[in-house]
Amino acid sequence: MPPKNIDDALRNQLLAALPESEFNKIRPSLEYVELQIGDVLWEAESKENYIYFPTTALICLLYDSDTGVSVEVGITGRQGLVGVSTFMTGATMATRAVAYREGGAYRMKANAVKDEFSECGDFQAICMSFTQTLISQVSQTAICNRLHSVEQQLCRFLLYVHDHDQSDVLHLTHEQIAQALGVRRETVSVAAASLQENKVIKYARGRIRVPNRTRLEDFACECYGVETAHYKKVLCKYIAKHK
Repeated sequence: MPPKNIDDALRNQLLAALPESEFNKIRPSLEYVELQIGDVLWEAESKENYIYFPTTALICLLYDSDTGVSVEVGITGRQGLVGVSTFMTGATMATRAVAYREGGAYRMKANAVKDEFSECGDFQAICMSFTQTLISQVSQTAICNRLHSVEQQLCRFLLYVHDHDQSDVLHLTHEQIAQALGVRRETVSVAAASLQENKVIKYARGRIRVPNRTRLEDFACECYGVETAHYKKVLCKYIAKHK
């Protein structure tokens, strides 16, 4: 069931950054949806009919290789949107967008997005600015997957989930993480055991606790810092007042 209050959409950081007048203009076009784990929001072969603004759902952008292995090339939660090719022709950066964590999102039809772009300057600017940060994230992820250890990639991934959940307890299984990182479950188990031994995380079945975020950041590679700094730089004039 949809939330009783459409202002729940303001849990998404991009929507919250809009001037009140522009948010009120687009709000009739926003439709609340509940996403379940594994729901496919779009695939490369299909036409994208919506953009999605997650609030509590977490979305993975996946690249499917010819060998059948899927690797996460981007992750989007309440800080962003999914479906940039609805307003940027040819801007396909992944094979699929899949709900990684169940939760809510608000979606807008592609034709409504284009209509609002012509009338809402900040809405267009925010969407285009986020697209810049997403391109940066996809590029940085490719570097990370090539150069950094699984332990470092795991820390980077956990930092993103921690940002989204805003909780020190992350409900994740090793199988879910393995799918996102494109490695075997056993590889994730070894990496998680190493991080636990170094007191970076504590984990039990289906749950990972982050006792000290600073320590998690120290064990991560530089990729997380590069990506978050770029996000803040590009969107700072919009999101600063909504921290």
